Amino acid sequence: MTILIICLLISILQIYIAKAVVAVAMAKEENGYDNHHPRMQQSKLTGWGARAFAAHQNGFEAFPMFAIGVLLNMVLEVDFYFVEMLALGFISLRFLYIYLYIADYSYARSTIWTVAFLCNLGMFILPLLY
Repeated sequence: MTILIICLLISILQIYIAKAVVAVAMAKEENGYDNHHPRMQQSKLTGWGARAFAAHQNGFEAFPMFAIGVLLNMVLEVDFYFVEMLALGFISLRFLYIYLYIADYSYARSTIWTVAFLCNLGMFILPLLY
């Protein structure tokens, strides 16, 4: 169960790792980081900064399904070995996804997103097998 809790924590941190890259892109803008209107500045980013912002946003989209899948299996006390493998797979794939998104490898990114989604889906199928 400890691995699952750590995976949840890492999944939360991944969202803000992508945000840190966004902050770097914002700081490199002509007028620097605009702390008065950061969302407006983020919406105007281009290139790798815009992709980092999209990866950051996608983290908020991916986290709920992952968290619910992990918590569902914890509550139902499904065999943690398989849940942990899926959770570790998801976390690893999300790191790769963020990198591929920022580096603009769109097809590889979409493939990794699909495999990570299947890891999440697997966490919802596991309880049905027990």
